[in-house]
Amino acid sequence: MNAVLLKELRQSVRNRYVLAAYVIFIVALLIVSGIQIALFVRDSWDNPQSVFGAGRSLFLVIHGIFAGLAMVFIPCYVANRILRERWGANLDLMYITPMPPSNLPVGKFGSAMALAGLFLGGALPFLALSSFIGGIDVLSIVVSVLLTLLVVAALTLYAIVLSIAPMPKIVRGLIILGTVFALFWTVVGWIASTSELCSEGYMSILGNTNSCIVFIQAVVFALSAMGLFYTAALAGFQSINVDRMRPFRILATALIAVWGIVAAIQSRFEYFKDVPEIWVTILMIFVAAMMVLGLGERAEMGAYQRKLLPTSFVNRVLGYPFRTGQLNAVCWAVILLAVGIALSHVIFPAASTVEDYCRKCSETHLLPCTTTFAEGLRIAVLNVSGYALTLLVFWRTVLWRKMPGAALWWVTVLVIGLVTVVIGSLDAGGVDGIDNVVGYLFARNRDVLPWLYGWNAAAILCLVPMYAGVGRK
Repeated sequence: MNAVLLKELRQSVRNRYVLAAYVIFIVALLIVSGIQIALFVRDSWDNPQSVFGAGRSLFLVIHGIFAGLAMVFIPCYVANRILRERWGANLDLMYITPMPPSNLPVGKFGSAMALAGLFLGGALPFLALSSFIGGIDVLSIVVSVLLTLLVVAALTLYAIVLSIAPMPKIVRGLIILGTVFALFWTVVGWIASTSELCSEGYMSILGNTNSCIVFIQAVVFALSAMGLFYTAALAGFQSINVDRMRPFRILATALIAVWGIVAAIQSRFEYFKDVPEIWVTILMIFVAAMMVLGLGERAEMGAYQRKLLPTSFVNRVLGYPFRTGQLNAVCWAVILLAVGIALSHVIFPAASTVEDYCRKCSETHLLPCTTTFAEGLRIAVLNVSGYALTLLVFWRTVLWRKMPGAALWWVTVLVIGLVTVVIGSLDAGGVDGIDNVVGYLFARNRDVLPWLYGWNAAAILCLVPMYAGVGRK
């Protein structure tokens, strides 16, 4: 059996925070269910028909408590464990161990899901009570709980990736604060979504062909994201001497291709005509984020990696974007971004022409002043890629002796954030023309697009000698 899983389970059982959370959880369920049943009995005297909805109300309350605790406590507990082990003063199994690296994320993830099962076991009697009272079917209870466990699993893998990623404490603290804020709204949104799904009825959702396909696609998409989180976590646990980003990039490319094929097939049906636009949007945003994060990878390939390179020149060229490294990550992201931008011009509808005059500027011209969604998406993505490519060129030529390459990704995020805040403040202050500045992610004038394409092209041309130098080694 996985030794990390046994270790984590043993320490979880002895952990006072887990025990305190479980006791508080059970006490809260007892108090809430007691109050709910008392209110149901009182209301039934005045309105006997209210009994028919009592079970559903009790289930939503019990499920909301379980989902809130599981979605917040378990990822935070796992992240805290990894942070204390990896970045603390004490060495742990993840530093020196004969086990394969895959045992580490699997053990952490398995122990987290065991904790989720522990909390679910405490909630099962109350969930069964809601089904016994009536007003909700067993299918709604089972599917809602399973979907909640799926969300908990995805959040746990994300917490593992976040805690294993190397970054300064200040940056990690800011990201954790943002994650906690986002996690709060995720819990609120998920509880509201569960209520809506139960009101709609899973029988009606699964009984309709279109809604059933959408439901299955949402579950498969969550599983795809979990696969990416797992490969990213596995890369974080592996040694820097191996080509650890290859599984992540291969899986991401395969998922992008598969979902693109699915979107192309479904676009033939009227109900799914907007699916290709959603796919292109996700692709472009994902690739832009991967370009920024890839800047923090190692700058040069080690001697051990060079020995593992294929002897065939064709295999070296085809496999180059999937290997670990700054230039490899940028090459992979640039190729996918070019594909996404080209497909966006094909898939998204073109901007409508102005026949008489534009209501915004009261002048006659071919296109309206305001950008379409596709143009706004291209502006934001090209700005992000332009900043990333420019800072990579600047680091490779000037800062490589003064700043470690691992810090380049969060420096890029900081630069993009500061510039966006400054220009956005000027835009909100009513400064004329500030919303059309190149470098502003939310520029609303399509005239900046040619400049953005030129900016990215110039940065790529500056990187060509660097790629040529790597190819000669």
